[in-house]
Amino acid sequence: MSRHSVTCGDFAHWQDPEEEWVVSGFTSAEAAAEYARRFIRAQIEDMRREAASPEALRALYLDWGEYAATPGFDSQAWVAHCIANPATRKAETDYAALDPGRRA
Repeated sequence: MSRHSVTCGDFAHWQDPEEEWVVSGFTSAEAAAEYARRFIRAQIEDMRREAASPEALRALYLDWGEYAATPGFDSQAWVAHCIANPATRKAETDYAALDPGRRA
């Protein structure tokens, strides 16, 4: 049984147990981290067109976006990277494809 999971939630309701969920069943820490990376990138890319500047995008994400956390994953550094470097391929935001509970 896997011990790797990602905790996701809504910044607008920070640490409200009603607004957090866990995606579990990842086979490795790296698989969980890749899910978290894609999840966060998808959030930022969805908000990018609504922000006039990188600073506005960061504020929008931290106020209204959804987060993903897993041990060993530096989400703050990843958010900064995503804001500075827009996604160029659909796979970069396709976190659902990595969900261990997804049925084919």
